[in-house]
Amino acid sequence: MKTIPLATVAALFAGQATADVLDRIAETGVIKLGVRTDAPPFSYTSQLGEAAGLAVSLCRDAAKEIKSQLDLDTLKVEYVEVTAATRFEKLIAGETDLHCGPTTATLSRRETLDLSIPYFIDGSSVVFRSGYIEMVDDLSGETVGVLAGTTTEGIVGQLSEARILNLTINTYQTHVEGLTALEEGDVAAYSGDHAILRYQLGEMRPAIPLKFSPNQFSFEAYALTMKRGEARLRLAVDRALSKTFASGAIFTHINSSMGEVTLSDLALAVYQVVTLPD
Repeated sequence: MKTIPLATVAALFAGQATADVLDRIAETGVIKLGVRTDAPPFSYTSQLGEAAGLAVSLCRDAAKEIKSQLDLDTLKVEYVEVTAATRFEKLIAGETDLHCGPTTATLSRRETLDLSIPYFIDGSSVVFRSGYIEMVDDLSGETVGVLAGTTTEGIVGQLSEARILNLTINTYQTHVEGLTALEEGDVAAYSGDHAILRYQLGEMRPAIPLKFSPNQFSFEAYALTMKRGEARLRLAVDRALSKTFASGAIFTHINSSMGEVTLSDLALAVYQVVTLPD
C-alpha cells in the first residue's frame, strides 16, 4: 500500500479546516440570503412576490462585492424564507449564508454569530390604543404584545421590572398579528422597533386611533448577520456596506425601501462613524 506523505495529509486537513462560506460560494456559484416576509421596511415580500426591503438591498450589494472578489462570471442569489425565530438556526445550520433583516447587534449574539458594521439605527417603542392608555406607566398590570425571538421581549421585561408594572407579555409570530391584537383589545400595548411599527401601521391603516409612546426604550443598531467564524464573508460584507455608505447610495436604498423619511441626527451620523476605509 502506498504511503501518503505526512505533509500531504496535513495540507488536506488544513484545507478542510479553512474551508468557509466563500469557498462554497466560489464552488457552487450560489449565495443563499435569509429573508423575512414580515419585517418591512427592512425585509419583506413585495406585491410582486419578490424579496424587498433595506436589508435585502444591502445584501444584494454584498452579493455583488462577493461576485467581484471571487472573480465569478455569474453569482446566483437564492432567497430562503426565515422568521424571527428561525433566522439564526438556519445560519448556523448552513441553510443560509447571510441574514438580511432587522437584527440588533448584541454581545450575546456575537457568542454564536458574526455581525457586520451597523447599517441602521432604531429604538424600541410602544404603541397604545389612543384614549385608553396615555403613557407607559399607565400599563401597570396590563398585557403587552411583542414579536417572538426578538430583543424587545427582554426590553419590555426589564421595563416592567424597573417601573414595577407587573406586565404580562404575549408573544406573536408577526408584527401584523401583534398589532391586530392591539387593535382588537387583546393586549393593552404592543412593543417593537419604531421604524418597523410605523411602517406596519401605515400599511395596515387600523380602524381605531393608535398612539406611540413619546419615548424610545433602547438603542438598536441593526447589522447583517452570518454564522460565527466567517471572517472572510464578514470582511466582504463590511467592504460592500462601507462602499454603499461612502458613496451616499445608502440614502437611495433608504428612500426606495422606506419612503422619504427624516432620519435622526444619530441615524445619519452612523454612516460616517462606521464606514471603514479600504
